[in-house]
Amino acid sequence: MNKIEIINELKKYNLDTNRYIIISGAAMVLYGIKEETPDIDISVTSDYEKELLDKYNAVLEHIGKNDNNAYMIDDIINFGVNYYSKANNFIDGLPVQTIDEIIELKKRLNRPKDKNDLELLLKISR
Repeated sequence: MNKIEIINELKKYNLDTNRYIIISGAAMVLYGIKEETPDIDISVTSDYEKELLDKYNAVLEHIGKNDNNAYMIDDIINFGVNYYSKANNFIDGLPVQTIDEIIELKKRLNRPKDKNDLELLLKISR
């Protein structure tokens, strides 16, 4: 998904912008660091996670530590409570993780794709 597709998808779901934040690859696309991402990763408050699970036919994607599981809505939105922080950056009215938060997240995850993303992030943050 490119930037316009991410924005359109999130607006279609009409999520509460006070209770989630766009993270990782989708945030990088919104900042223009990457061209596209396969899905939209968001982190939500714990009470909002429960609401989303009740509202949508979410599929458990990953079992995390301390019941911090990751779920998928319609093969589009990947969500969980890990990495939630109150957004102080907004792009087109959508709450987005800061560049520094994305860097910290990518360092923590340390998967091969995160290492590639980290290189891109460090180039622009210097």
